[in-house]
Amino acid sequence: MAPSVWSLLIFFQLTLVRGDNWNCADYYWRDYFGTIPHDAVPAGKDLQGDNRYVGLVYNRGYELLPANVVPKLGVAQTTAYSYVLTSTAHLKILCGPHKRAFVWIRIDNPNNFHGANYPNLIPGGTEVGQKIYITRVNYNGEVIVGKMREGGNQVGSAFPAGNTIKFKYPFEVLSYDCSKQDVVPSFDIRTAITSD
Repeated sequence: MAPSVWSLLIFFQLTLVRGDNWNCADYYWRDYFGTIPHDAVPAGKDLQGDNRYVGLVYNRGYELLPANVVPKLGVAQTTAYSYVLTSTAHLKILCGPHKRAFVWIRIDNPNNFHGANYPNLIPGGTEVGQKIYITRVNYNGEVIVGKMREGGNQVGSAFPAGNTIKFKYPFEVLSYDCSKQDVVPSFDIRTAITSD
């Protein structure tokens, strides 16, 4: 898929959001080629204490999906239908200057999960025409990024565990809280110039 089409697809998918204050959302998706950008948003740690990151993978036939980026392997893993997919191409990684603004909301019962009930959830693509939200679970002592489909009949967050797809709850869903952005002082060059 051509880069311009890929970028357009990402833009289109990420504009399909509901929330109460999206004019402040300051995050973006960078291409991932194995090197973690300085502004990448960590999702949690693996058993060795290394960071895992939130990614997006485009896989023809499976649409745009949230992924678990594993830097030491240079891959991202995701789930689609009943498959675990490992990808080294067509990857994006979530980045942003305000790490504190990324908030994980605990969901105890997936049957009560409806994206419209939670403000500013970060969209993670679509699957079978349904919105997908980015989730994370703690599984066997490590954090793994997964997904929750809006309106799906899942029994929790779907995530890759080795070569197997697992479902688990409770899980956490990723949102963006504008009130937690770092305050950046404004600077006006006109007031900084002094004359002698």
